[in-house]
Amino acid sequence: MTNGSVSRPVVSHSRMTNGTVQKDSATTLVVQYQDGSKTISVPPNVPVVEVAPEQVTFATGDIVYAATEKLPNGTLMTNKILLIAAAESPDTK
Repeated sequence: MTNGSVSRPVVSHSRMTNGTVQKDSATTLVVQYQDGSKTISVPPNVPVVEVAPEQVTFATGDIVYAATEKLPNGTLMTNKILLIAAAESPDTK
């Protein structure tokens, strides 16, 4: 587990709550917020994944997650899109 902190951009319309995460024990994390803290239990069977930037070409049927922000004019903007699962090719069915 890697410790890190999350910060909010200067102008944001996000409902995300930011905090600093610290490892408490092998199965718990402590998130420190401005108004307190929260301990989160992580079951031992939770998979660990790495998120690394790379160029990806999306295909029809891919499952993606786009963290968006709604601008005052109503358009959505993102600076990150995560590929959650690639579509199955006809050869793998």
